[in-house]
Amino acid sequence: MLTRGNLGNVEPPFIRHTAGSEHQGKTLRAGSGWELKIDPCELSFLRVDHQVRLQFKKTEIVIESPFILRIGGVDYHLDPGERRNLGPFLGLYPNTLVSASVDAQATLQLAFGDGATITVPADPQYETWQVNGPGNFLVVCVPGTSGDLSIWE
Repeated sequence: MLTRGNLGNVEPPFIRHTAGSEHQGKTLRAGSGWELKIDPCELSFLRVDHQVRLQFKKTEIVIESPFILRIGGVDYHLDPGERRNLGPFLGLYPNTLVSASVDAQATLQLAFGDGATITVPADPQYETWQVNGPGNFLVVCVPGTSGDLSIWE
């Protein structure tokens, strides 16, 4: 469970495990010198449920809200909650991730070897994306428009 006070609160984020232990993280503003580092690698698989998930070796990228997939100059406005429309997303496999970045507004940008891109903007009310792994590394886009990220290393 990810918890955090309101955006004005300086209390660090933490994950509370079901057994009661906690793992404290930190909150950083995107674009403040921190950068997302994922080496170029093959897309291992895609998963669709109420989210879309992209697996790259030991790193998983989870998209939980509307996003833009650009393929061949065409923008597809997709929503994981509308699974019937995710056909273009499934067409990403197989592919290679060539870059992953986060801008100052906490928008996640993914670029693929075939020229496709995914753009996931932040949302005022919801966590729109997260990057899990490798290991215990976790980055979560914090709800809001401040560009905050919660990070566990």
